[in-house]
Amino acid sequence: MSRIVLISNGHGEDIIGAALAQELRALGYTLQAVPLVGRGGVYEEAGFAVLGPRQEMPSGGFALQSLAAIWADLKAGWVSMSLAHYRAVKEAARAAAATLVVGDVYALLVGHFMGRPPLFLMQCRSSLRAWQRQGWSRPYSALERFLMRRAVGVYPREPEGEYWLRAHGVPHACYLGNPMLDALEGVPLELKPPYLLLLPGSRSDAYESLPKMLGACRLLSDTGLTPVVAWAGLSLEGWSGGEGWRLEPTERQEGITHTLNHPDGTRVYLSQGAFRDCILGAKVAISTSGTAAEQAAGYGVPLVSFPTSGPQYTLAFAQTQKRLLGDALLLTHPRPEAIAQGVRRFLSSEELRARARAAGQAAMGVPGAARRIAQEIHRQLQPTDQGSGQCPSR
Repeated sequence: MSRIVLISNGHGEDIIGAALAQELRALGYTLQAVPLVGRGGVYEEAGFAVLGPRQEMPSGGFALQSLAAIWADLKAGWVSMSLAHYRAVKEAARAAAATLVVGDVYALLVGHFMGRPPLFLMQCRSSLRAWQRQGWSRPYSALERFLMRRAVGVYPREPEGEYWLRAHGVPHACYLGNPMLDALEGVPLELKPPYLLLLPGSRSDAYESLPKMLGACRLLSDTGLTPVVAWAGLSLEGWSGGEGWRLEPTERQEGITHTLNHPDGTRVYLSQGAFRDCILGAKVAISTSGTAAEQAAGYGVPLVSFPTSGPQYTLAFAQTQKRLLGDALLLTHPRPEAIAQGVRRFLSSEELRARARAAGQAAMGVPGAARRIAQEIHRQLQPTDQGSGQCPSR
């Protein structure tokens, strides 16, 4: 059997899962994905079967942030949707060789109880760098560690994760890099760099944060940077771009799909499906995103961020990301003037940009992790493998 069931629970996790799936496909495996959050469009775009319901919940996968978010998801059918997910995993697992989980303890629970062993985990959420040491909190919960011990391969997102998990009873923890950096794809972006990259994110925060980013662009028109939005696929229907802006389509489905034009002459380009060129051509990014921000930091792009009212990029989330990325991220007030000032700080100082590049690489590692993890999974699925628990990075 060469089929693997892939379970993920988040937009960023889907991106990482698709990167791993492509490397496993190159090794001869067939992947079937069950995204527990959202529609899993990134899997479909990469040519993988997507199983189970593909329903968006009001919380966008952040239900535990408040009782109101939990209640909204319950009213929207979270229970019936989740039961259908479990059935999809269980059915696919009958003819599978293994289960690969990309996500946190919830996805791991589903993989453990509904999937087929052996179980592999790419733990891309928890970070010791971002962990706030207080009280009895732990970067990985007792339940998560318990389930990790039943996996044959656990791949944390940073080397500190491997050391901590091995010291706390997870012998198969092995850091092989962060696959986030291998998930850059897309069509060419026919705009001359350098870019001022806008990363409003994949959750509904984007409708709140993008107008503030556009306001900052008006204040930064003298920098010579080309403002480009990397839009993550949220609906643009009925959205004008904010006060004074005109959202105009370009008749293209990928690349520059829209322009945002202001009466003062400011023009911002909205791109879709061109993330690789967006990142590689960016000099500075304004961000209220999760995975996209971390990918940008890993490629040396300084970030200016500000909190939203949620559901994702709340002040707590922003502070956690700041602890993770350190000098790669400057956190400001959510006003166009403060955002623009933060961008100018990076533009005016090569020292600050150098520190940002170093911090981003320290937090995110180097590209190639998806291939290394896929090869390790393949090795462990061979009949001759003895499962020594030794990390090949040693």
